[in-house]
Amino acid sequence: MLINILGSDGGGKTTQIAQLIEWAQQTFGLPARSLVKRDLFDAGRFPESAFFGCDYETLAHRLLPQMPAEARALWLFYMNAVLIRGAPPQGREVVFLDGYWHKHFATEAALGLDTQWLLDVCRCFPEPDLTLLLDIDPRVTVARGHVHKPYESGCDFACHDASFIRQQDGVRRHLLQLAQARGYPVLDAERGVDEVFDALCAHIAPLLERLAA
Repeated sequence: MLINILGSDGGGKTTQIAQLIEWAQQTFGLPARSLVKRDLFDAGRFPESAFFGCDYETLAHRLLPQMPAEARALWLFYMNAVLIRGAPPQGREVVFLDGYWHKHFATEAALGLDTQWLLDVCRCFPEPDLTLLLDIDPRVTVARGHVHKPYESGCDFACHDASFIRQQDGVRRHLLQLAQARGYPVLDAERGVDEVFDALCAHIAPLLERLAA
């Protein structure tokens, strides 16, 4: 089973996924894990990625923001495609995705790429069994002390708050439009961590109950 936790940068996806994995294992007795781009740097699991020649931080925070437009988007989608094809869920396993292609669609659209072209490229990806959008105003993210990275700041290497907010406003707009078009539930991520977790569990629990049965 694929469950995608979607949201803009700094919205708490990674924190929530870690809790959801433990919850799925302990409450339902299901094998559960996450799948993120950093996993590709394990050449034992993904031998086709051995050519990278750098670590994840260098690629994500220094090299990626220097890539031109469509080339950058295609590289991100390539990474997602290797992951989802190379390590799909097995049997009763639950795999939590940290944004999946949807996040990069919204980020690249906010950077000015054509949305229809992006959606056409992403047609190759299997649709998750459930996608949930954690919605948060980037001003709240900044107020919480989020440390910005260049790519999430619109490829601004100075990582100014204003650049982050401007880029994430665009990301948020595209995510909300995508959620409305595809019927993804939208959850308020400006609430406390525990409240957000409870809201996620309420949506996910019926699927895991059926899978466990």
